[in-house]
This record gives sequence, C-alpha cells and structure tokens, in this order.
Amino acid sequence: MSYQQPLAVDARAIPVRNAWYLLLYAWDLVQWKGRWDSDAEASPNLMGLLARVLVDSTADLLRRQLTRSHQCSVREIGGIRGRIDFARSLKARSFDSGRAVCVFPELTVNTPRNRIIRSTIEHLLKDQRVDVGARQEKLKVLKHDMRTVLGDMEGVTPIAIQGSDFTRLQLGRSDASYKLPLALCRLIHRCEMPTEQRGDHVMGALLREEVTFSDLFERFVRNFLRHALTGASIGSETLTWPDEIGSPFVPRMRTDITVDWDVPAHRRLIIDTKYYANALAARYESAEKFHASHLYQLYTYLRTQEDRGGGHAKAAGMLLYPTTSASLDERMRVQGHDIEIRTLSLAEPWETIEGSLLAMVARHGAVH
Repeated sequence: MSYQQPLAVDARAIPVRNAWYLLLYAWDLVQWKGRWDSDAEASPNLMGLLARVLVDSTADLLRRQLTRSHQCSVREIGGIRGRIDFARSLKARSFDSGRAVCVFPELTVNTPRNRIIRSTIEHLLKDQRVDVGARQEKLKVLKHDMRTVLGDMEGVTPIAIQGSDFTRLQLGRSDASYKLPLALCRLIHRCEMPTEQRGDHVMGALLREEVTFSDLFERFVRNFLRHALTGASIGSETLTWPDEIGSPFVPRMRTDITVDWDVPAHRRLIIDTKYYANALAARYESAEKFHASHLYQLYTYLRTQEDRGGGHAKAAGMLLYPTTSASLDERMRVQGHDIEIRTLSLAEPWETIEGSLLAMVARHGAVH
C-alpha cells in the first residue's frame, strides 16, 4: 500500500478553534471549552485568540482581586520598619531628614505571577502577530481591553520574561484561577521565535518543535479520554521487563496512555502517540510502510506485561499519529496482540475529531 499524500501536519490546515481545544485538553482546562467559542470561530490566527483569552481571564482575576504575597522591600521611609540598611541610609544622608532606608517584608500584588501576566499583555499590545488578518473593529476593542486591564494592574511592574520564570512558579489549590492565564503566558513566550512556515505563527512554532507538539498531542489524547470515555481507567504506567534474575540494569518503560476496562472482562489498550513533522511522509512512501522503531517500541510494551496474565496477556496496542492530510487505518495481529496504526485528522471539525478518537478507542472495550 502506498500513499499519494504525505501523512504530515500542516499548521495552515488546522482551524483556530481546533488548536484552541487541543491546548485546553492538553492543559487539563477543559472547563473553559465553551467560553470563547465565538472568538475562536472568528479569530483569523491563534495569537489573536490567545490575546483575547488572556485579557478576559486577567479581567476575571482582577474582579476577584489579584493574589498578594510578602516580598522583600528596600526603600527610604520615615521612621523605622524591619531592618535598617545603614550603608544605604548613610550614602543617601537619610538620617539628616529623620528617615532611613529599611529592609522589610511587605504584602504586595507585585508578585512574579502578576508581573509575568502584565508583561505578556504589554508585549501583546505591540505584537503585530495579533493584528494579522483581524477585523479592525474587533482589533480596536481588543487593544482597548488590553489597556484597560493594564491600567487596573496598578502596583504591578513589568519584567523581561525568561523561561526559568515559569519553572519557579508554584500554584496551590487556591490558585486555580491563575492556571489558564499563566499557561497562556508560557505558550506565548515559547512562541516568540519566528517561523518560516506561512500561516498561523503560533501553530507553526509549535509544530516546528517536534518534542513540544508530541507532548502536547499526547496530553490532549490522554486528558480527552479521561473526560469522554466512560467505564474505563486512563493513565500512564511504568512497565518493567519480566527479568527472572533481578538485574539492576533492566530498563523501565513508561506508556503514553494505558486504557483499562474491567467490565465485563479485563481488557486493556496501550496507545503510543507519535508526531514527526516530516518523517511520516518519507517513511510511508518508501518500501517500509510503517516506522519500524515505533512498532518495536509498542511491541515491547505489549510483550513485557504478558506474564501478568488476564487482560495483560492479550493487551491491544495502537500507534496514533496526528495528520491534516491522508488518513491511515491499518491493523495487524502479532503473537496474540491486536495492533492498530491510526491517524487523527486535526483539520476536521472538532466534533468529528472527538467522535473519531472516542470511537477508535471505545471499540476495544466493547463486548465481543
């Protein structure tokens, strides 16, 4: 079997609405799925939609009041508070006027998370990628809303954002309202580098980074199944080789997605998600129809759990690739294990994507 079309993902073929839903599932923020539907449908590019969502979610934060935390402040004040910085006080001749430079903790909204959000909105206000293809009346409203939010963030100073700023952030259970805006800020920061691919700059940047998009696609599939697939447990698990001697060098492997059904009988499916920007087309058009290393990896997952019996001994496997072009639905049976090689088109209407993904997985738990 040969394919006339490359099995690849083209950012220009992914609707903005689909890209947005993909992100929400990957971030485990599906509760926001319906709020910006009209904006997603009308947005000519993903960056414009991200800007709108960031402004709206930040406005929500402001209505609840920005969180505060104790930060170390150093400034000249009348009287004494905290610890006196004598060197600075003497240099500024503060004592001559009955003042002192003091170092003290202060409860403030000028926290790292608030500074990241403000800095990102200020950047978007000047970012020409937000303007691409946008209707002037909608763009004018968006820019006005950006300025309004920035004006309401009094006391928060901007910073030059670094990638390490996000790794230092810690969110607790009471910080749920910050999860979406900070996820947006992180994505916008990661997509700063320009891409040569025409079309949507944000999706182009994501697709260019194979590791990033592969992880994004994997998390989307896993979180979508957790929300949509009933009667099954979904997660990722660590598998070990059934070594009978106990060698300390035996490798451990982690599945992308493991689906278990216990009723009416134990069935399980191991899903391995894959994404390679251009390799799929070359592989499928060559004599080697399937990517051998992908099959070997899935085959190893299936065989190393056989000694556990039951559903493990007959577990099914699926290689799942995103695509925006040709589709693939191939099946084989290897030493008692059903293996499928499937594609999921990200160019289809989102309802079709959800239905296709759910159907291809749910059939493995059906009564035969």
